Amino acid sequence: MKTSLINMHYPNWKKLIVFFVSLLACFFAESIYVFSCGPEPDPYDYYTNFYNPNIAAGKGFEPFYYTSLGQYYGVDEPEQTANLREWSAFFSGKEAKVTDEDLLEFIYTYSRPQMTALYTSIDKGTPLQAADSVSNNTLTRYFMSSKDKETLGYLMFAKRCEVYTNIADAWNPPTPDYAAMMRLARNSIQLYNACKDPFIKERFAYQATRMAHFSKSYETAIHYYDSLAAPLPSTSLIHYKALALKAGALLRTGKKAESVYLFSRVFEAAPSQRTLAYLNTGWAGADKKAVLKLCNSTTEKATVAAMYAARAVTLNLNGLREVYRFDPTAPILDVLLAREVNKLEDGYLQNAINIDANKINYWYTENSLKANDVKALQRLTDSIAGLGKVKEPALWQITSAYLSFMTKDYAGAHTRLAAAKPNIQRADLQDQWEIVQLLVNINEQPRIDKAYENKLLASLKWLDTRLPKEKNDHFIYWNSPGDNTWMNASFYTRMYRNLLDYIIAPRYARQQDTVRLSLILTKRDEVDPSYFRWNSPSGKDFIADSMSTTQLLSLSSLYKSKNKTPFEKYLCEQLPFTEQQLGEVIAINYVRQHDFPNAVAWFKRSGSTRRSELVFEEQLQDFGYEEQDSIRHGISQLEYATRMVELEKKMKDAKVAPEVYFEYATGLFSISYYGHSYQFSVSYRPSTWWYEPAYERSPFLREYFGCYRAEEYYKKAADAATDPEFKAKALYMAARCAQKHAQLTGKEEWWYPATYKNPYFPTLVKEYRHTAFYENIAAECTYLQDFVKKQP
Repeated sequence: MKTSLINMHYPNWKKLIVFFVSLLACFFAESIYVFSCGPEPDPYDYYTNFYNPNIAAGKGFEPFYYTSLGQYYGVDEPEQTANLREWSAFFSGKEAKVTDEDLLEFIYTYSRPQMTALYTSIDKGTPLQAADSVSNNTLTRYFMSSKDKETLGYLMFAKRCEVYTNIADAWNPPTPDYAAMMRLARNSIQLYNACKDPFIKERFAYQATRMAHFSKSYETAIHYYDSLAAPLPSTSLIHYKALALKAGALLRTGKKAESVYLFSRVFEAAPSQRTLAYLNTGWAGADKKAVLKLCNSTTEKATVAAMYAARAVTLNLNGLREVYRFDPTAPILDVLLAREVNKLEDGYLQNAINIDANKINYWYTENSLKANDVKALQRLTDSIAGLGKVKEPALWQITSAYLSFMTKDYAGAHTRLAAAKPNIQRADLQDQWEIVQLLVNINEQPRIDKAYENKLLASLKWLDTRLPKEKNDHFIYWNSPGDNTWMNASFYTRMYRNLLDYIIAPRYARQQDTVRLSLILTKRDEVDPSYFRWNSPSGKDFIADSMSTTQLLSLSSLYKSKNKTPFEKYLCEQLPFTEQQLGEVIAINYVRQHDFPNAVAWFKRSGSTRRSELVFEEQLQDFGYEEQDSIRHGISQLEYATRMVELEKKMKDAKVAPEVYFEYATGLFSISYYGHSYQFSVSYRPSTWWYEPAYERSPFLREYFGCYRAEEYYKKAADAATDPEFKAKALYMAARCAQKHAQLTGKEEWWYPATYKNPYFPTLVKEYRHTAFYENIAAECTYLQDFVKKQP
């Protein structure tokens, strides 16, 4: 979004920070967003984040990473993927050359009649009458050659059961046929007893349990699991799906603690079933202590404790301690650690790095957590890392170093990073170490000078290698379970962007180096082009709308310099302007200052791309603006500036025609907020802004909203005029300008001083009410009408 021009000059860095927090930051924009119906915040990117949750050693727990804006962070590995993996291993054991694509197609898309035709063909020894796609399927070929009717028979039976469990329309489900389901359950037992292959036998046990469960025969479902599935030693997906059915049946029969205990077994061992087990644990509402009593080992207790700890939306150090106490090597322990760190980023770091700069985040809230909360987690991480019982002490040491960064204990961060370095064994953990080291080093610098920029350049180039190769306009990565590429791509993009936006940019602002600040903002936009800014300007808009002429000239000189440092060259490569476009920005900046001779020089050098048809036509009412993109004729910016220079020369004569003053005033009014040709001074004119006293602090905004100089020259035109009609028109236009900066006193509405305290209305009404111009404008201008009504 475009930003306000309210801070054209920055005497010190604090004023620049004011720029960042100003609501005017969504001002002159290419598009405007309505706050009441804007997009929902990205659940992965609504707080300042430098800690990668994906470095947790426990993989397969992605749904339980931290986000307060969604029930789950990611999704489980799809059950279909896990199921096909087990089927693939089964057929590989039979030396069948079945492709993954054919396996998926056969199991998940072939209908029961198609499978029945294949079974009949095998049984009778007749050719298969089927489409070539079915006949050529490698699994079909396996069945034809092996005559494996037991396995094919199970797949056919599973299709019968799916009729009652896969509901096509959840809003209009069919009436359950419990009797039919129980017949299938009993049929499953018969097939179970006749089956020879343990792999297929287990699946018949599952179908028996499932059909009994879906028919609401919960006690029977428990019995079927115990008598059919439990005796088969297995760690397969189907085993844990059957166990989940028993757990659900126990919940339905009121045995909450027993149910949660079994769901914890599913949660620990079956990644594709974790959210299901977690969700049912919440529904059960069992007392944790009662569940822990049922556990047979500290490992089981750690899983139960972790499932309860993962439910905490606020800081939960006790949950972390409890899981560690039960099992320091529990895979989910690192996930819980990352959750707590991300909570601190959300509730503390996001506004503590630089409380002013971070208010540019639209979802800004006051800190809900304090430095003591950070230190409390750090004491725990230091203690755990020191004992050395966890799988990766380096993870905990790096985390503790990051917590030191949060509290600005940079010496402590270095000590912890040094201790962690020899123990790092993973590339992603090394990356996190580098990120923390970079954060600490930047914040330790009293000033980012050219010597440090050389070091910083190496870090930025390293971060460039971590970005996704293809930028996405909508950088939302849907989870591809089992592949964390999407998470890492999303993390490195937002982390890198945050580094530039919240760490480096404010440093240059404090150093009053607006040129480098602008380059960092454009680099930020190159890193994350989809970054949605409510209050923060894009780098391009910052350059176009918020830099002084002196700063723009410095940027232009740097851009054209042949002696740039490597750091400067690197940043200038991201500049979103050509040399000519930057020249036009400088020319427009001169127009804003009403420095038309310099504007002419720069427009001649760079060209001008905007045109207007009405710039020198007086505007008697505030409507009828030109749409910039639709203008193909009229005068260019260069022609406008040239004409303003000509008028200025004429105004230096001993005697000036009133028409000269009037035309010059109209040229100024036209490029104001209310003018026909506002696009000659800004890129976009939002419809919701008006003059405010705060704008008086900015020379440009004072004129853009207040129209002081336009008023001055309209008054000169009126004073010089002898024709009453022309004089009346000039006074009216001066009144229009005066209206724009009418000052409020007390509890007045804005229209009151604009109507009743206008310095030109009394003269206009008293001396020129009989002119044709007055009669016409009085019929249109309600302000003037209201003023007249109140006169004696």
